[in-house]
Amino acid sequence: MSRQTKLPMSGLRSVKRDFSSNSVPSSQDSGSSQRSGIIESEKKLKDIKKSLEHQSLSSQKLLASREPRSSQSSSSSSSKRPAESQMAPSAKRRQFPGSWTSAPQQNTKPTSASKSRQISTRPNSHANSKAAEVELSHEQKYILKLVEQGQSVFYTGSAGTGKSVLLRQIIETLRKKFGIASDAVAITASTGIAACNIGGITIHSFAGIALGLGSAEQLAGKVRSNKKASSRWLRTKALIIDEVSMIDGDLFDKLARVGSIIRKNVEPFGGIQLIVTGDFFQLPPVTKGPSGQVKFAFEAQSWLQAVKKTFNLTQVFRQKDPQFVDMLNEMRFGNLSETSIAKFKSLSRAPEYEDGIAPTALYPRREDVETSNKAQINRIGNVETHVYTAHDSGAIHKTDQGAKMLSNFMAPAQITLKIGAQVMLIKNMDDTLVNGSMGTVVGFHAREMDDPMYSGAPQSGSSGSTAKKYPMVEFTSGRTFLAVPEMWKVELPNGEPQVVRHQVPLILSWAMSIHKSQGQTLERVKVDLAKVFEKGQAYVALSRATSLEGLQVLNFNSAKVTVHPKVVKWSDTLETVPT
Repeated sequence: MSRQTKLPMSGLRSVKRDFSSNSVPSSQDSGSSQRSGIIESEKKLKDIKKSLEHQSLSSQKLLASREPRSSQSSSSSSSKRPAESQMAPSAKRRQFPGSWTSAPQQNTKPTSASKSRQISTRPNSHANSKAAEVELSHEQKYILKLVEQGQSVFYTGSAGTGKSVLLRQIIETLRKKFGIASDAVAITASTGIAACNIGGITIHSFAGIALGLGSAEQLAGKVRSNKKASSRWLRTKALIIDEVSMIDGDLFDKLARVGSIIRKNVEPFGGIQLIVTGDFFQLPPVTKGPSGQVKFAFEAQSWLQAVKKTFNLTQVFRQKDPQFVDMLNEMRFGNLSETSIAKFKSLSRAPEYEDGIAPTALYPRREDVETSNKAQINRIGNVETHVYTAHDSGAIHKTDQGAKMLSNFMAPAQITLKIGAQVMLIKNMDDTLVNGSMGTVVGFHAREMDDPMYSGAPQSGSSGSTAKKYPMVEFTSGRTFLAVPEMWKVELPNGEPQVVRHQVPLILSWAMSIHKSQGQTLERVKVDLAKVFEKGQAYVALSRATSLEGLQVLNFNSAKVTVHPKVVKWSDTLETVPT
């Protein structure tokens, strides 16, 4: 079990050592232990080579001993793998040494290949490895206990304080409490992207209210005519709402009233236990009130009655540098000191990395992301190229609603990869290969077709060979990994799959949208604040970085660092967890 070290704190209204969010090599998300590389003897190499040439093996036991250990993973809740004890026995899989399998590279910059390599393959996405155990902080344990006792809570925190880590623990705890086969626990979020990240559906889909237009009574009538939607309301005992900051106050009130009508209970949401989380200092509600002014969920008439306890997480896990934590905390409240402004301006320099992997540029518009990534991959030139098209399925994947759900996945419908392409892993594999890990494609190789664990998995098309080839990626850690298709899905609380996508777990990482980066942890980030236009965008973008050394900021302007005054005032009402 990984232990959390004493880290900087991120308190509301105190601009010293305070802060919040989720995703990669934090002490919680990826665990503190790093697995050592696999040491291979010359004897094993010869035996493996002979086996592929259909020659007899003189040391079957040695080869079998190379089966990878069961690793613990902080995999996303949308695709948990069963324990190995639950899986059918399978043939041992070979792991190829880097000197043997890596294809010759053309027109690519040298990377950290001189490091000791560990070549990895893994079973297909239907069998996710166990989530890495984490030891929660005192704050997180306190909130988890209240949830387990049946209390309705809201918790927040600055970027990097482990909100998503705690949410995964809450989901796991509630499923154990009510039964994993039951639809008593409804996992929802304000947006499709956020819902996909936690293995749930949008709050609109759960509620059966479509766009949420009309009065609460009109929406309740619509829900009554939808047997599945009304059944969800009646069967749900705990309702989770993530990224609540993007839900406006009027919609929150409508949802609270619809729940009361359908469940015939005067309490907001019909008395369902609520677990609500999000950061109001980040992205604001998508819609505005009749006056054109933003109305936050905490301004809803039903908020105080629906959410009895509201907490602020203060311990930061993403950033370890106290100075950086202080700078981000000042930015969060829109109150930057002259010292912090000078430091942010000094970050316009271009950091140099020995492995040649550039920082990920964050843009507010998706069009800029696509243009940047396309331009970068076209610069590589004429090298081995493969196109991977996703295999989609599910009850509604051919409908307009299904298409919208599929577009929210981090995994693209189609991706073109070349040797030398800079990529990001978008799935947690184990404690050293996690969502957000950066690397370079160094070759394309066929996975072991004789491994029964690969049978039945949809396969993407590739060029230049009849055998299916998949990208071999060398990550900044020096570890090399064969990226075979993984699975993403959206399912109803009863487990019914709405849309399912199989795709290689990679995206081009030269650029990413700020919206999709929310919740991510990135070691190398580049942000041009001249392109930022929405309140909270600058804070979201810059707080993705783990350190000042890995952050490049262009056109820094303190005027771009804005926060809504309502949020600042409301934050004074939040409770802190008692010590």
